[in-house]
Amino acid sequence: MRARRLLPWSLPAAAVLACAGYWTQLLHSQEQARERALANVAARAAHLADTLALQAETLVQSADFVLSTVGGQWSERQPLPPLPYPPGAVLQLGVLDGKGQLQSLDGSVARVVIDGLPTPGNGLSIGAPARQPVAGAGAVSFVRPLPGQGQVLLTLSPAYLTGLLRRLQPSRGDLLLLVRPDGVAVARSDGLVEPLPFPVTPLFERAPRAGEVLSQAWPPEEGRRILGWQRAGSTPLLALAAVDESAALRGVQAEQKAVRRRAAVGSATLLAFTAAMVVLSRRWQRRRATTQRPASA
Repeated sequence: MRARRLLPWSLPAAAVLACAGYWTQLLHSQEQARERALANVAARAAHLADTLALQAETLVQSADFVLSTVGGQWSERQPLPPLPYPPGAVLQLGVLDGKGQLQSLDGSVARVVIDGLPTPGNGLSIGAPARQPVAGAGAVSFVRPLPGQGQVLLTLSPAYLTGLLRRLQPSRGDLLLLVRPDGVAVARSDGLVEPLPFPVTPLFERAPRAGEVLSQAWPPEEGRRILGWQRAGSTPLLALAAVDESAALRGVQAEQKAVRRRAAVGSATLLAFTAAMVVLSRRWQRRRATTQRPASA
């Protein structure tokens, strides 16, 4: 008798357990798919950072070569060989004295106003992007000391630097940057040069990164980004690739949402069918019991 009472509930219990098992497996597999997608995003960020680091190292080496050549030929006033830059890339080239006067090879003298020009050092230094119209907003200057005369200065246009990063063809939502240790973005693929809102000195200290990436909320209103970084050789620059996490996961999330929608419809159909079977079974049992009473009497 007890088994007969439990029998009508065995079917819905089995259906509920089947749905619970299916949803557990489904959510687990979707979480694994999301983790794989994030791993692919991280690999892409690391690859972009590596590629950009090579480009940045070549850029700095070419700038250092030009500055060394200008410094070596300054006293002789010899003509320079062809510069390794396209037309319009070089905005300023000459020797900068302590008064801020730039003396070009053609003998002209101009007053230079450059933001974040580093103090003279033993080797190549990279200034912060200029905000003054003298050199062009966003222009970046490279300097090398010229003993007894000042500093050799080379200023590159922001359009050239931005185009250099954009040629790597990041996907929409990706962002490539060349960053100084003080957090100033020397160049960005979107053309902006504001300082970064998070410290990059730890990244310099941990480079080469050994395959490590970070997830950083930046900018806050745009959600999280996967950051890959790499030191640009021995230069004072860090190549930083920021991949939009939400954009990279949008396709996976849309597919998973569609799968969950179909699974919800299937589960609801199964449970409704099971409930209908239970109701019909109980009606059939009551009808059978009603028809058997007169016979037993």
